[in-house]
Amino acid sequence: MFVTATGSVELGLAEVESRLLDIRRSLDDLADVAYRRGENLSAKVGPGRGLAKEVHLDIGVPQILKSGIAYPVKWRAPGATILFPELVGDLVLSKQGNSSTLLTLNGTYEPPLGFVGRVADRAGLHNVADATVRHWLDQLIEALVPIESESE
Repeated sequence: MFVTATGSVELGLAEVESRLLDIRRSLDDLADVAYRRGENLSAKVGPGRGLAKEVHLDIGVPQILKSGIAYPVKWRAPGATILFPELVGDLVLSKQGNSSTLLTLNGTYEPPLGFVGRVADRAGLHNVADATVRHWLDQLIEALVPIESESE
């Protein structure tokens, strides 16, 4: 199954890339938060709560594209692979004008549990995957944006 999420940030591409490198260590934490949000959503449409304990996010070496930069991404819940799929995809950073960058996370996953999992995914669990990816990208964008100092 395919999932995608897109968002933009009012920073140039070079600045986003630099900040992404700065926060790279915390990306695992962002994935964990997003996955748990998805886990909570899945409790509403699927099996019980609290099944994923942690999520690991691996970001590979970036590739330069005509449209920007693509980071290979692998997202998995170790120890829970029977119930939670691995997501494999790309985080793409694309220039939008001089001072804005588009971030797109495209990924694919194979629903767990074979035929039953594919049926459940089509019946609604795909929405959980979409929401999880969207939430992670929103968290990433929030982490990339500098905190404005309050003026008095």
